[in-house]
Amino acid sequence: MNSTEKAPTLTPIRRWITYLGIFLLVQVIFMVVDGTSLEPNINDSDSFIPRMFRSILNSSLFTEWITPYLYPFFNMVMVVHIIALLIVAIADIIALRISKK
Repeated sequence: MNSTEKAPTLTPIRRWITYLGIFLLVQVIFMVVDGTSLEPNINDSDSFIPRMFRSILNSSLFTEWITPYLYPFFNMVMVVHIIALLIVAIADIIALRISKK
């Protein structure tokens, strides 16, 4: 018996509920961990990548402009997560417009 079963695809609404649920779960974890001793330690080595990462985290964008959390790493992860959600939203809107034509 050679049956090919397709993997179930999520409807756009269920997919977006999943995306937003993960985003909210991460934000709750950040709120619980922020300001405690459970914050992750950033590598303090002097190689290029940790220095570059540290300079990005210490930029005014994550220390003065976007500051819902005390720890700049959480601010950066939140911004990256929001940008990723916006990209997926734009791609979904474009796909929806193309499929209707």
